[in-house]
Amino acid sequence: MNVAILAFPLYVLLMLLELAYERVSGRHTWRLADSATSINTAVLRVLLEGPLRLLLIIPYAWLYEHARLWTLDPTQPWVWVFGFVAVDLCFYWAHRSLHRYNLLWGAHQPHHSSEDFNLSTALRKGAFQTAFDWPFYLPLALLGLPLPLFLLLLGIQLAYQFWIHTQHIERMGWLEKLIVTPSHHRVHHGQNDCYIDKNHGGVFIVWDKLFGTFAEEVEPVRYGVTTPVRTFDAIALQFSWWRLLWADAVATHSWWDKLRLWWMPTGWRPEDVRQQPWPKMGADKFAEATPAGLKAYALVQFLLLNGMALAFLASVRQAALWQAVLLALAVLGTCVSLGALFEGRARLWWLERLRLFALLVLLALWGLWLAPAQWPLALALAAVPLACLLWLWRLSGQHDGAASALLRQ
Repeated sequence: MNVAILAFPLYVLLMLLELAYERVSGRHTWRLADSATSINTAVLRVLLEGPLRLLLIIPYAWLYEHARLWTLDPTQPWVWVFGFVAVDLCFYWAHRSLHRYNLLWGAHQPHHSSEDFNLSTALRKGAFQTAFDWPFYLPLALLGLPLPLFLLLLGIQLAYQFWIHTQHIERMGWLEKLIVTPSHHRVHHGQNDCYIDKNHGGVFIVWDKLFGTFAEEVEPVRYGVTTPVRTFDAIALQFSWWRLLWADAVATHSWWDKLRLWWMPTGWRPEDVRQQPWPKMGADKFAEATPAGLKAYALVQFLLLNGMALAFLASVRQAALWQAVLLALAVLGTCVSLGALFEGRARLWWLERLRLFALLVLLALWGLWLAPAQWPLALALAAVPLACLLWLWRLSGQHDGAASALLRQ
């Protein structure tokens, strides 16, 4: 049972409530491009979660069957309590390590890359993080925590962390001493010097207090990372930190440094390339550059992307492999195109036309595999990218003459 998937309707409801509250209060923490990018990274995580999760499930199951020290009975309430606390402790050390080393930070940095902080930020996940944090949970198999119960408790622990990504809940009194609250987690997402690498806990803040990584919220938080990604491309931001590391590995003359920089503390660089500057956070946030006439189009494509992601989740177990792969490619192509759209890049016109045309072809091929009784459904689905293609052609016709003023290279 995937708790995160089951909780998705609740996530949507809470995000809508936060947006409604902002409309009433006048305090705005959402931007379309940034929040859409956050949600798009969650879509990428969904595509990769299944195969990457096997990296955890297979060794966990083997250790439980062949090397467990005890057998914990999941029918006992105390096992659930113990298991949940143990899962949160393992998460703390996994999370802290993801911040500690260059290679691991590259997998986690996407979650911190937003310069905003709202409930959509909770969905901005590192698509490859599961490939790096799984070893930290294996001790639970040795302790005898059954795999189904472990996965359930891990899902609940991760789902808890959604609501703490908000600026609208202030201090929570005595609860601040026990659990991770929005105030604690705002600190964790801050790039202020006094906030960096603080408050790694998922549910219980006591781990940070025990192990010396706790910090109070004492000054206004500047959100984001000190080496900003400067993109709304949900795929490009997944590789932002690793691209910097790769550039240093290529540039340095030391073969030893080429190898070890990946495992050095986060931010370590070879001595002979340190003079080459990395991107620095500016005074202003990275802003959306979408022409006004394309904002409605961007919103429609964002909704379609999430519709395709839900279709992928609904059909991935029943669909043929080629169908799942084609749908995944359609989702990835839409992520790239949306990034170009939000950044107002000139490549948008040809890229989006190519994507929509390819989607039409894929739907046509898919329709050929269906029974004649299902062809109306295929035609109805094909009508959506066709309508978008005609809409885009009209918009591009309006803007092509002033492309240099509306779109930047």
